[in-house]
Amino acid sequence: MLQVDVFWVYGIGAMFATAAAAQLKGTKSMLDSRYFSALLIYLSIIFVPEAIWLTWSFPHWESMHVYSSLTDIPTPVVVTFILLDFLIAMIGFWVAYKCITAGRDYLAHVQWFVGYLAFFFILTNGWDCLAWQRFSWDPTVTGSLWEPGKTMLLGFASSNVAMTLYAMAIPTLLPLIAGGYLWLRNGFRSAGIANASSQALKGIIAYLIGVAITLIIAGISTLVGSYLANMCLPTAVITAIVLALLVLVRGSLFHRLVSWGFRVPR
Repeated sequence: MLQVDVFWVYGIGAMFATAAAAQLKGTKSMLDSRYFSALLIYLSIIFVPEAIWLTWSFPHWESMHVYSSLTDIPTPVVVTFILLDFLIAMIGFWVAYKCITAGRDYLAHVQWFVGYLAFFFILTNGWDCLAWQRFSWDPTVTGSLWEPGKTMLLGFASSNVAMTLYAMAIPTLLPLIAGGYLWLRNGFRSAGIANASSQALKGIIAYLIGVAITLIIAGISTLVGSYLANMCLPTAVITAIVLALLVLVRGSLFHRLVSWGFRVPR
């Protein structure tokens, strides 16, 4: 979905930087880094083309049902979101890179956590606590446009949109997982850490657990917000912020997870 992608790419950009943290330390500019170049290549040949494909095939779903057909979407809107995908991913990488070179590795990992939390929050909550309904509604199957209260629930799992997402999962996720593992392993080896391969695997597991935590926080926030219809968005936002702070504070769950997965000092 176009609206959530701009938050997702911030997390992806920060993940690219943290996976190559050991290699980036001491570098003078991220622009000279092949890891930054890898991010741009990933966006150019995988992420953005997939977003365009989804927009072309399922314009209603990809726009969170703001538009009902491809012809309804103004060209500048699509161009703007594509540019934002690149820009915000680069910002995510840059912020994490600055944290890494300043010796604040934990703060660098917080960047991808925040990016994924925003991604899942918009995906489940949106602006009215109904985004999860929008996500689970495929007009190419139902034959009707989404309206508040409509959801396919488990039926969405076999919808045309879902099948497309399944097909895109491998090219989207495999480079992140495989590339992240290789970069982490090489970084641990260069740092003289024993069992670099197993430590890199721990890093990948830490990424996955961290992402799962952001999904849980977003889901809880949406659930809490949905009980207060008139105050849905502020309630959900406040809930998400409070839960995130509890998870992110030093010595808490996420801090221990990052220390375990990436050997970041406590």
